[in-house]
Amino acid sequence: EPHGAPVNILLLTALACSPVIPELAETGTASDDTAEPGGPGSAGSGALVPDDEIENLEGVATDSDILFQDDVIQEFYLEISDAGLSDLRSDPYEYTEATLVFQGVEYGPIGIRTKGENSWRPFREKSSFKLDFNRYEGGPDRFLGMKGLTFQGMNEDYTMMHERVAYRLYREAGVAAARANHAIVYVNDELYGLFTVIDTVDDVFLKRWYDDASGSMWEQHDGDLTDQYVQDNVYFQHEEGEDDRWPLQALADALENSGDEAYSTAGGILDWDQFHLYWAAGSVVMNFDAYPFRFAGDDCHVYYDVESERIHYFPHGVDETFYYDENFETRGNGHIAAKCRESQACRDAWANRVYDVLQISEDIDLAGYADYVRDQIEEHARDDPERNYSMNDVRQQQDRMLSRIENRRASVRGHIGERPE
Repeated sequence: EPHGAPVNILLLTALACSPVIPELAETGTASDDTAEPGGPGSAGSGALVPDDEIENLEGVATDSDILFQDDVIQEFYLEISDAGLSDLRSDPYEYTEATLVFQGVEYGPIGIRTKGENSWRPFREKSSFKLDFNRYEGGPDRFLGMKGLTFQGMNEDYTMMHERVAYRLYREAGVAAARANHAIVYVNDELYGLFTVIDTVDDVFLKRWYDDASGSMWEQHDGDLTDQYVQDNVYFQHEEGEDDRWPLQALADALENSGDEAYSTAGGILDWDQFHLYWAAGSVVMNFDAYPFRFAGDDCHVYYDVESERIHYFPHGVDETFYYDENFETRGNGHIAAKCRESQACRDAWANRVYDVLQISEDIDLAGYADYVRDQIEEHARDDPERNYSMNDVRQQQDRMLSRIENRRASVRGHIGERPE
């Protein structure tokens, strides 16, 4: 039987596509990054088991944390019909049906679609993609407690490790940010490649960070906090909660002031400390493609926290981190950052946060972590059949990334001066 092949697919379809559990003796809690095809976690014969009984089965993962253990690279097997593959070619941004096999458990039907803009690739190559687990009637309600997962093809990340390392620092600094790990993906029994698997930012994600996750959330997409953008769903794309844009408009109105007045007035709707932390973490990981490092920016989510009654920012897309070491203070041209720099108190509060996050990166040995990740993925990166660049390029960019992390303190000091305190 091919590695990762669906279990009892005809019976599964006939009985509303409940998950299938293989022989438990063949199931492990994780397949390590050196597992041979056909080893623990591969599909086998099984019987239908209702969704609500999976958690009672010994040896079957039920918590999404298993996907993000640093010492394990998980394997995901996707089964997509010829009709589904045709759909992904003709309408790549529309969901089509697929089946996921993970640790021998089959989930389906689920939704799959490609994602990305500049980094987009057709599915026949190596496309970043999203999985939606409760899109179709008869499909699973959740996968390990999640409604969706995102797989990044790393098509603009020559190191093949930016997201995993950068997201870790955001989280360690206390910024709401996706969990990330590497994953190996197979499609119809063929190796598809090495991916970064990350949380889909949705209400399930919000509930991990907020006691009350009922607030409104938007993805900021080439827009900014000015009147010309905030009421347009093209620039602030509504994602969760009610699409009531009064917090966005209130912040845009407050930022019409200047200097200390803008700092004070905006503080009535923007959580400045949280924004400084988000901005500082982006400064340390050199996330200069994201807001607020350019006006009308993107690669972020804007969330209105109903408990604090303040706007929070968190990252969305960090694949272009660690590339450029330059004067990141003057790059802060996003409207909020530019207004902050007009107030010495606001600017100094941000600079102090940069040094706080820098200390965190040293305390957790971010350089050592990046070195560990590099060694862990070496073989899988080399074996990736659709890697966009040579392994010489990968290793060269990884070396440069590590050097920038190791020298970040001296670089920060050179760009923004000593800690203001």
